[in-house]
Amino acid sequence: MNRRSAMGLSAGAAVLGASIVSRGWAESAENRMPRGFRWLDEFATKGTGASDDTGTFQRAIDFVRNIALRTSDTSCLPALLIPSGRYVLTETIDTAPWIKLCSVGGVLLDFSQLPVGSDGLTCRNETALPATELRFPGDRSPFLDGGGGTISILGPGTARSEGWGIVKGNRQAGFSGCVRDAGGRNVVVSGWRGALRIDPINTYLSTWFSSRFEQNREHGIYVAHTEGRSLNSGERMTFVDCTISGSARAIDIQSDSMDFVFDVCSFDFNGDVVHFGRQARFGTVAFNHCHFEGIDGFLVNAMEGGQALRTVFRDSIVLPRHWKRKELSNAPRQLVAGTAKFSASGVEWRLESPELGALTPLIGDEVPVESLTAMSFQRGLALPWRGSVINADSLFTSDRPGTLWDALTHWSASCTAPVRIDGEIVFANAAARSSAIVGPKHALRLTLPDQRDARLLLGTRTLFPVIAGESVVAACVATSSGVTGRIGFTFQFYAAGGVPLRASEWRSAANELQSVRIAIPAGASHASLTATFIGWTGTLEISELAVWRVS
Repeated sequence: MNRRSAMGLSAGAAVLGASIVSRGWAESAENRMPRGFRWLDEFATKGTGASDDTGTFQRAIDFVRNIALRTSDTSCLPALLIPSGRYVLTETIDTAPWIKLCSVGGVLLDFSQLPVGSDGLTCRNETALPATELRFPGDRSPFLDGGGGTISILGPGTARSEGWGIVKGNRQAGFSGCVRDAGGRNVVVSGWRGALRIDPINTYLSTWFSSRFEQNREHGIYVAHTEGRSLNSGERMTFVDCTISGSARAIDIQSDSMDFVFDVCSFDFNGDVVHFGRQARFGTVAFNHCHFEGIDGFLVNAMEGGQALRTVFRDSIVLPRHWKRKELSNAPRQLVAGTAKFSASGVEWRLESPELGALTPLIGDEVPVESLTAMSFQRGLALPWRGSVINADSLFTSDRPGTLWDALTHWSASCTAPVRIDGEIVFANAAARSSAIVGPKHALRLTLPDQRDARLLLGTRTLFPVIAGESVVAACVATSSGVTGRIGFTFQFYAAGGVPLRASEWRSAANELQSVRIAIPAGASHASLTATFIGWTGTLEISELAVWRVS
């Protein structure tokens, strides 16, 4: 079927006209056809009327591939021009970084009839072509170029597909060819398990412009795990003016040595934005002038990754409204977790609801923060980071569920009135998890008397270190089935050798945020904390009582 139109011919001539004139090509009929491109439909089987375009695509790609293999040169290969239209593809299309697929008008590559376990386009360079003195001359431009009209790659459907729309990278290390400078421009990938899969063997220096990886079930960008470490891969993987949305993980890195840069990109409605797997041991993901909206999971999830990973956010906007869990409000919650280093500058956090009963840090205590500067907040303040908690067992996880309230390893408890109090360590309920500072697994649950004048005291059994001249912050997350009262905090400071210094006390007003900041006096090296629960009745559940230092 001939898909070429007068408009398509005009567009092709306009693109290449300057090149024709500069080369001084003759005006004979033979020379009016430029050597720099071939039309895709030149490779269609004549007279068959076939509705499957798979063979046409693969014959055209193999035609260019054979030129390169025959001449051992990728520097002067023709581009393949794809006229506007819908192309039905029922098998995986295999190409290489130096084979250029260029649209002339809007192009739809329809893989909806593809077997659900297959990938769409694979870009590999498993050849023995020498690098030559020009060092892979045919690679340095997008292998998928929708500059003449968007190239859309439609998969079998997000619910069914087990393949990726685009796969790039070699499968074995023995080939001299590499997948370098293999990116795309004006490409849309939807309806797959994942949009872009990177196999980290000789895969690097990749740039994608103005592309959309959206509405794919699991991944926007996925870096696969290989046996052993990645090989010669991950250098400067760049995305400019791209949108990655509608996936369980926008960026899922399961390999080491991956360095990604995202400039003016949008990440809309994903589970995790960045997820590092167990095999991700080192590498950096940097975001500049990006927009993040609709996050069901974490902005950065490095709970499985190594400690030499980094994420960097600069001059970006984070609107952590929930994607699918719309019943949950956009209130401060932990958005960064794990062992990857984190830095942020000029980030605007757009939070639409106040804190839900706790001073909630956006960045987990375990995260090694390199720097935080110029943070701003809309409508509600939040604590970006509090550093490491310095008192033992702030989440009540040292003791097993069922441990009685007066037999805790790191806490001592008592009551000012001669009344009976029952209590033990329990698994935290849903209410505690939703309001907790870090998301504890355990809680201390107590049954309190109806006497409003009875006070419960809960204090640290062991001293924790402090630094004179800084401040300490204490925060408590507690809920009650009865009357919610106030909390008083008492810090007792000690000099070296356990010599008592002064005590500092603070008491909250009713229904006020249960936190306090107190300056550490001169000469102090250690401290203890006692929390006094005043006027609480019913079942009291304490899911965290934490202390941390601030400069």
